[in-house]
Amino acid sequence: MVLTCRAGLAIAMMAALLSTGCNAWRGGESPGPADRMAPDFSMVDSQGRQVSLADLKGKVWIASFLFTRCTLGCPQVAESVKALQDRLKDRKELLFVTFTVDPDRDDSGELSRYATHFGADPDRWLFLRGDKPSLDKLVTDGFQMAISRDDSKPIGEDITHPLKLVLIDREGFIRSRFPGLANPLEPAETFATEQRALRAQVDILLRERPWFHWFIPSAELNAFLNGLAGVLLVVALLAIKAGKRELHGALMIGAIIASAVFLASYLIYHIFLKHGVATSFASRAPLAPPGALYGYLAILLTHTVLAIVVTPMALVVASLGLRGGESLKRHKALARWVFPSWLYVAVTGVVVYWMLYRLPGAAGWN
Repeated sequence: MVLTCRAGLAIAMMAALLSTGCNAWRGGESPGPADRMAPDFSMVDSQGRQVSLADLKGKVWIASFLFTRCTLGCPQVAESVKALQDRLKDRKELLFVTFTVDPDRDDSGELSRYATHFGADPDRWLFLRGDKPSLDKLVTDGFQMAISRDDSKPIGEDITHPLKLVLIDREGFIRSRFPGLANPLEPAETFATEQRALRAQVDILLRERPWFHWFIPSAELNAFLNGLAGVLLVVALLAIKAGKRELHGALMIGAIIASAVFLASYLIYHIFLKHGVATSFASRAPLAPPGALYGYLAILLTHTVLAIVVTPMALVVASLGLRGGESLKRHKALARWVFPSWLYVAVTGVVVYWMLYRLPGAAGWN
């Protein structure tokens, strides 16, 4: 009974660590609720490609609205999108979709020149045009924002339109709205804070996926497997302390399996999916203080070195335990230092993931 309570407590503590709703684990404030779909559309981009809402399914995207002759905010919005494109260049499943609100004058050539001026990646930043009635309906009915036209004003000032950045998730739901440029009546830091929040929410939405995608190697799957190994190790320790040798053995075999699956997932993810490109703390958290970087490197170094050493030793210790008899003495002697080292590797595996993918957004270091 005591063992059951302790095991339950250990599992509950690990589950709380992995699934808590606090910003520190989630990676920032959650995006808004998925209660409104983005409007459907079919438009042509600056490259002459037909693009519809269905083509964006499975991608996180940020919508913006401007026109090339605009002089009252559009250039600043475009600069904001460019900054996001450059800062988030490694988020391959993130797209930027800019709708021209002046489709009569913004033909493909104009949009293409505008895109080139702002350094738009044609595969990630799309400039779309459609007919004026469809565009107005898209803005007012679909995105529920205002647009108006006044031909009495000079060109460039004749269209009042949204200067917002709209965040849409993989399923096509509108999740959040952010300003596309700084408000001159607010402190300069306000806009920078809002942009950091937008980047954090992008990462949160990029982690959302259908349940069956969790079996595909990823940073999240690797962290889960490390955490699972850590839970099994703790419960296995409680089992042997309570004299439950068979349960202890089963749990330790489970920890070995979890670690082996982690190793396979880690190699597949980094070699085949990321093509050997490592994820650096500096790129994920460019605004982090030097102390955070040094702390991360210290944890990563000790985690990596111990993982290399512990992996074969864990197999030796398990082998000795399975043999029984006189081998148990050697099993216990080696386990006294292999076990804590293995547990450290499992726990720091989760910590490394958290510091790379969750902490930057929560701390505003992204």
